[in-house]
Amino acid sequence: MAIVMAIVMAISLAMTGCQTMRSPSTTLSSNNTLQGSTSLPKVIEAVPTNLPHMDARQLSGKLIFIYLTGFGENRQAQLIETQIDGSDPKTLYKVNGTIMSLSASRLGDRLIFTVQAGNSYPQVVILDRATLQVTEISAVSGRRTHNFSGAISPDGRQLLLANSQMGNPEIFLTDSSGNVKQQLTHQPAIDLAPVWLPDGQSFIFTSDKAKFLQPQLYQYYFAKQQFLPLNLPGKTNAIARISPTGRLITYVSDNSQGRLADMATKKSIAINNEGLAEPANFSPDGNYLLYSAKNRIKIIPVPTFETLTPQQSPASWTIEFADSNHQPFTIREPIWVTP
Repeated sequence: MAIVMAIVMAISLAMTGCQTMRSPSTTLSSNNTLQGSTSLPKVIEAVPTNLPHMDARQLSGKLIFIYLTGFGENRQAQLIETQIDGSDPKTLYKVNGTIMSLSASRLGDRLIFTVQAGNSYPQVVILDRATLQVTEISAVSGRRTHNFSGAISPDGRQLLLANSQMGNPEIFLTDSSGNVKQQLTHQPAIDLAPVWLPDGQSFIFTSDKAKFLQPQLYQYYFAKQQFLPLNLPGKTNAIARISPTGRLITYVSDNSQGRLADMATKKSIAINNEGLAEPANFSPDGNYLLYSAKNRIKIIPVPTFETLTPQQSPASWTIEFADSNHQPFTIREPIWVTP
């Protein structure tokens, strides 16, 4: 299993926070107590670039992101919710360990993410934003299973889970509580990071099926119970995010470059190269993208597929944060949800 985990870590670019797993996870709750004082991000600057008429304070919704402080055994993680301009931060969930693979339901009322508390096995959990109630999603009760990520269906009734209950990572369709209805992938390759298309008829996932440790994106069709490659340019392509219409996707190409692609034409352009190996997420209306840049969050209008000239700078709204306790920190996987 250690070899499998090493391979998973190599191609699952969102898994950078994982530590070595030893023992099964304990019960998780939204009021886990962090060791030491709890830090919060505070906005120190919000700067528009080539967006003279944009003011993030006028945009509707909330930002939610993973906030990491400390290292090794002192690693602490929080889910933070703020206004779109980064103000009014509050903690939704906290853990001594790490959080990863964050996404939301279509309505934004539930969050699904992976938690690894200390050296425990990672677990997929769902957080109700209204009540802050946490539900642990465990597809195989009583077994030592690495749960890598999950995704809530557009109608909220089903989940896609990627876990190692069969030995190597596969993708499963479950009910809303995590009870397995069907194993969807059956192959020696590593299959991870499923994300639904808006119509609920298919999903996109990451797999190194074609070449070992060189993942590509595939689309699985429920009606045909088969999947096909997206055939996007790049030696490696992984971890997709999909626009509300299903027309556009973002993903990570060649290990670090964020890209945007049109599903119909397969045209693609680079949108960020911040080196954090995670894709940009779409705003609920599909008009904006947002992504992390270590201690900043950048919001950009969804670009056209025209290449910028060397004299042009991409339009963006950059929110820069500092830590309330003056600790080093990293912001990961920001998402934009309805209020």
